[in-house]
Amino acid sequence: MQTLQTLSQKLAAKRPDLCDYACNLNADKIAILDLYISAFSDDLEFLEWLNSLREQLKRQGEALYLMNADILTNLGLKVGRTGEREIRGKASASSSSEGL
Repeated sequence: MQTLQTLSQKLAAKRPDLCDYACNLNADKIAILDLYISAFSDDLEFLEWLNSLREQLKRQGEALYLMNADILTNLGLKVGRTGEREIRGKASASSSSEGL
């Protein structure tokens, strides 16, 4: 079985923080919050508030993205089934004629 891995998947493996920006209409706001979170890491109360705000923006941004996503994306999310599937190519002319 072959595995297909996109360049974006490889980048996400190196930078897991980027996953929160993908498919999110609030990605720019979350990135700014990440800068604030880095800058104010010593103020625990403010840091807790920033992380809470970040989570809210992340959820809202994902919902806004899905409102504008195509029908197949929405149907796939609704069904939610995952797992390995075997993908077979079209049978070649010689192999299909052997059964005759």
